[in-house]
Amino acid sequence: MADVVIIYDSRTGNTEKAAREILAGVMESGASVDIKKVDEATVDDVRKAKGIILGSPNINDNYSAKIRSFVETKLVQAKPHEKVGAAFGTYKWNMDNLKRLENDMRWKGVRLVAEGINVHRHGDGEVAKKLRELGRKVGEEARKSSA
Repeated sequence: MADVVIIYDSRTGNTEKAAREILAGVMESGASVDIKKVDEATVDDVRKAKGIILGSPNINDNYSAKIRSFVETKLVQAKPHEKVGAAFGTYKWNMDNLKRLENDMRWKGVRLVAEGINVHRHGDGEVAKKLRELGRKVGEEARKSSA
């Protein structure tokens, strides 16, 4: 069982790259972590983790249909109350996806512990540091909840 699970959808590889930066941050926190594409993620992945990080590209001013379906079905079934989490996204033209994803996670009961990050395509340097910090914060909070 992982302390944190990162679940993402990626169309061009940019969101996957961002997820990998976040993975590095969670690992730096000392928390155990699994990373899964949304198609592979299960209710048990969420149920067993203490923290959840969701990521999506921006599709038509929203987060992806695959992540929306996951949030409305598997996340709800996992009863995420008392779980810590965060969201991240990637965009090409606009960035409304992150705000909507964070709101939906809150409504489902996830306690967001890090400010979400929306990346224009995939950023390096400072943006990569921010992504790792997001992962580190969620990892630290997940470890606290298991103590």
